[in-house]
Amino acid sequence: MARQSRSKARRKTSAWFQRHVHDPHVKRARAEGRRSRAAFKLMEILDRYELHLKPDAVVVDLGCAPGSWCEEVARRLDKNGLLIGIDLLPVKPIVGVTLIQADFDSETGRQSVEAALQGRSVDMVLSDMAPEMSGNKLVDQARMMDLNELTLNFAVNHLRQGGHLLLKTFMGEGFDAFRRELTGWFRSVRTVKPAASRKESSELFLLARDFRR
Repeated sequence: MARQSRSKARRKTSAWFQRHVHDPHVKRARAEGRRSRAAFKLMEILDRYELHLKPDAVVVDLGCAPGSWCEEVARRLDKNGLLIGIDLLPVKPIVGVTLIQADFDSETGRQSVEAALQGRSVDMVLSDMAPEMSGNKLVDQARMMDLNELTLNFAVNHLRQGGHLLLKTFMGEGFDAFRRELTGWFRSVRTVKPAASRKESSELFLLARDFRR
């Protein structure tokens, strides 16, 4: 996930870290050789809501590090599909994925994505991004809402008619207004809490289907 907290190393002796290492989804991810437990969130959402990506689909994963969502999507596409992952952090290569190291909202990021698309419109935009966490809930919530707006702006500018958007968000100030904003662009919007998301976390996902201009 993009823009991770720099305090992660300091949390290795914390209660959070203990919960993390004993989490069944973390253990399963390690056993299956997946890059992170986040893969199970995406798998559940795609399968539960029958989002069957066509083998030749065009998908963009914003904030794709460490690459677990890209790995899962790549399994569902064939050689005619196009999967682009972009993140500020470096990502180990994934077969069938075009990886870009840049801020997706920067000029460099936008130009790189446009070059990779080669004029093709996007079937689905994915985002498992979270902001740099400060520990201040009000600040972190505001940062997440800003990130959600940037993600929506990217989707509006790249999705084909009828395309889909799946993004992470937090429950809190601004959530309801942002969800209403999505309904102005998509025919249906669902709030999803996959089983792999920790119950105590404010993390949610918004699945917006059938983009309309």
